[in-house]
Amino acid sequence: MPSLEQIITVELLGEYFKFRADKDSRMDAREVADYLVAEVNQVASRFPAHAQKTNKLAIVVLAALNVAKQHMELKQDHDELLQSVASRALTMDRMIASSQCH
Repeated sequence: MPSLEQIITVELLGEYFKFRADKDSRMDAREVADYLVAEVNQVASRFPAHAQKTNKLAIVVLAALNVAKQHMELKQDHDELLQSVASRALTMDRMIASSQCH
């Protein structure tokens, strides 16, 4: 039986972390991990070199907050799109219903 999990290794600020990821996920786990690494590296680049080693937790937390903010913005955009589609569909339903009555 094939495994439903894969092991992903992520390097963040010189330290390695291993995670189990579902192989049947809609998202590629390696792509998700690479996105996180890029975000952490981008945040770390704003810290002076000497501070990157002593502020690893702060860097990772800032990266996590950035990703969470991006997620919330996308969720808000998605919710607004759904509301717009629902409103337009309701308008179309009313137009169709009113044209069938005449």
